[in-house]
Amino acid sequence: MKYDVFLCCKCSGVCAGRASATTFKCSYCGTRNRTERAVRVVSGVESKDVPPTIARLKMERAKKTPSPR
Repeated sequence: MKYDVFLCCKCSGVCAGRASATTFKCSYCGTRNRTERAVRVVSGVESKDVPPTIARLKMERAKKTPSPR
């Protein structure tokens, strides 16, 4: 099964939803998001590759985010 990876519209968490779905639920804040309104980061990821893809995206975002002083 293929999944797309999105950013939650409310908390900007990195989440996955089925590629054919019209909504997905954020695993961080629980918000139900519509796929056409959310930012799609990656498309067509195999189910076994979703966790490493999300982990890689989180690490990339952490590197770009300046640390608080």
